[in-house]
Amino acid sequence: MCGRFVQAIENKEISAIQRDLGAKVETLQTEISFNVAPTNTVMAVVSQDGRRYDGYFRWGLVPSWMRQLPKSPMINVRAETIHEKPSFRASFRRRRGILPINGFYEWQKPDKTPFYIYPSAGELLYVAVIYDVWEDDQGSYLPSLGLITTAANSQMSAIHHRMPALLSSKDFDMWLDEKNEDPRLILPLLEPAEDGLLSYHEVSREVNKVANNHPELIVPI
Repeated sequence: MCGRFVQAIENKEISAIQRDLGAKVETLQTEISFNVAPTNTVMAVVSQDGRRYDGYFRWGLVPSWMRQLPKSPMINVRAETIHEKPSFRASFRRRRGILPINGFYEWQKPDKTPFYIYPSAGELLYVAVIYDVWEDDQGSYLPSLGLITTAANSQMSAIHHRMPALLSSKDFDMWLDEKNEDPRLILPLLEPAEDGLLSYHEVSREVNKVANNHPELIVPI
């Protein structure tokens, strides 16, 4: 699974998003977080009518058909069953997005040692997500998303058996095409990332506390 990540999107990262995804990012600088936790607001790129742009979502998917907010946010969605589960099926077909992150954290058993995982080259990782918009009885809207996970590649399996579903540049167009609803074309995009894409190092256990949020969290110990 993925339970924490870094989303520090500043001018350099915005330029990368616009270049890599062909998206128009309206905000000059989004909220900087070195310890994004479930229910936090995050930025993801979505597409509508051929236009790609930045949207802001609560991390923890709330399907639009739910009558009330769930007690446990659905932060991660398994790639293996995303096309079958009622909670995810409609969003998988029609509401897919890309979450740009600087890196993510994972904890290695048995003593839950924290590691920071980040791109070996380039500024960002692009994670496949699905989203929905929930509305309560008073008419308030809550956009939310779930991060898709897949089996770990051989490199990541030394730390954890799951990893985020990372998209490469050749996948972006098909994944963001809201008119493409064929699981046979979409599911193959969620395979484990190639070895060598990621680097990682051990970090301080200070990251375990959500209240801690500063750049030193990603520094090797």
